[in-house]
Amino acid sequence: MKPSPIIQTAWRLLDLILQEEPPSDAALAEALDELALAYHGTPEGAPAPSNQDPPARDSAALFAIIAARFPDYGVYAIADPLDPSPASLGTGDAIDDLLDIAGDMAEAVWRFDHLGADDAHWYLRLLHFHWGRHLRELSLYLHARRFG
Repeated sequence: MKPSPIIQTAWRLLDLILQEEPPSDAALAEALDELALAYHGTPEGAPAPSNQDPPARDSAALFAIIAARFPDYGVYAIADPLDPSPASLGTGDAIDDLLDIAGDMAEAVWRFDHLGADDAHWYLRLLHFHWGRHLRELSLYLHARRFG
């Protein structure tokens, strides 16, 4: 079965984050933009009738890998765009963003490989509230690093 554009994009992003030489901020920003764009063309999908669960994530090991690959990344300021009060100010963490995006993409790829495209698409749409927020905040962080 040929992967859909979002699954192909997820594979490329995982390679960029975990396998290839650590990317430049510009290359990572472009890959995040590609993932955001691919999401908009993703079919709704449906959960698989299987009760097969993906392997448990080893978040600590993945965090260590990502932190070592991106040693200059750190915390940054965020605010709730729907709440302009000072109380909405907080911090984000670029390593945590990469960890969460990579974890969700890895599970989507696993779902594609083991449960099919419909399940993978359903999963990506279901969790877009999570990985999509990390993607947008990380994109702003990368933009600020590049352009000040």
